[in-house]
Amino acid sequence: MSILIIDSKPGSEMQVRSAFGEQGFDRIDIIKTAEQALAFIAEKDNASGVDEVNLIVIDGELDDGDGFELCRRIRQTKSGDRAYIIMLVSSIENKSAIEKARHSGASDFAVKPYDGMEFIKHLMLFAHKKAVFLVEDDPVVRQLVMSLLYKKQVELIVADDGLRAYNLINSMVPPKLVLLDIGLPGMNGVKLVSHIRSKKIWQRTPVLMLTASTDAADVKGSLSAGANDYIVKPFKVADFVKRIDNYFTGDVS
Repeated sequence: MSILIIDSKPGSEMQVRSAFGEQGFDRIDIIKTAEQALAFIAEKDNASGVDEVNLIVIDGELDDGDGFELCRRIRQTKSGDRAYIIMLVSSIENKSAIEKARHSGASDFAVKPYDGMEFIKHLMLFAHKKAVFLVEDDPVVRQLVMSLLYKKQVELIVADDGLRAYNLINSMVPPKLVLLDIGLPGMNGVKLVSHIRSKKIWQRTPVLMLTASTDAADVKGSLSAGANDYIVKPFKVADFVKRIDNYFTGDVS
């Protein structure tokens, strides 16, 4: 899974990595030209299908070509056909560019800067459709859940302790789903659920608890704090997939 940014502007790389990192997205490739972007996509298409491009952000004005035409060409590729594509336009008032973005096959459009409210708003639309926030400190369980979610073409944001998760919740856009272990170092999952529900933009984000606890009070506490459901570890793969499918039906291509 990866994010591809295609932007010719000098000095944009540091800004991109900082802005996306604050939202919990850190697997980013940044490419300057249309030619390099098409080569990158072709390499992905010829690979085994692992680590597919999930989000592509294209500046409408590239040094070596038209970003809108590049979007059309990317849509004709195997990787591009499945990706969520955001076209960058110069201004929200640039109706012509917005119309071109719609006709280019883009999923959405946005206006830079990357850390600006207008861009973050459109990144939230992507996150609501595609991103899952996994908080799990057990490396075996974490890897199993990640492998199952990769098959669903989602972008994974991962934390392995409660304090890291707390800090991400304070800065990132709300994802489609949160998978949250109860027993975490730093801060437990029940406190994290309470923190999630205290934030207005997170109040409707589904939270599914992962727990190895046999203490009913732990589960009751997480549900009382605002969790939507829970899964007891160890779980059967088929049961886990069926449970999370309830949150993805009709939303994940």
